[in-house]
Amino acid sequence: MPLLLQLESLARGSVSLNGELPLSDLDMVSLDDLVEPAGPLAYDLTAEKNGDTILLEGSLEMPLMCECARCLKPFEYRVDLRNWSCLLPLKGEESVQLNGDTADLTPYLREDTFLAFPQHPLCGSECGGIAKTAENGENPAQSGSAPDEPKDKNVWAELDKLDLK
Repeated sequence: MPLLLQLESLARGSVSLNGELPLSDLDMVSLDDLVEPAGPLAYDLTAEKNGDTILLEGSLEMPLMCECARCLKPFEYRVDLRNWSCLLPLKGEESVQLNGDTADLTPYLREDTFLAFPQHPLCGSECGGIAKTAENGENPAQSGSAPDEPKDKNVWAELDKLDLK
């Protein structure tokens, strides 16, 4: 069930919203093969009306299953948006879409959570990649053999020999 907010309830003051949104309600399909949502989006928010806007403040949290962009090892990652806030206009071109007196907050939570997904997930800052993992005797997930290492460590040596005058 999407996260719905009754605007009438904001007339009495701020409203506390907390719970979880299942993946099926979020319609989250990652375009990155290395990052997949692994559980519901947990939220703990306070909503209040400020003139012609709704101010949402609180935290968002979601587990992800990622594959390292260097070594392809699977690892868990957690999107953790503390002190998250969002200002939603009630009037104007970019106003919140209302269904009667109810605003659906789900798209705003989904968008900001997507923006917090890692673009190049790494299992650790010290990850040396597939070749280093193979050297250490580990078996990188879903990988074939390690890429061929150049015989000459200075791959630019041949270009340095060119006389381009």
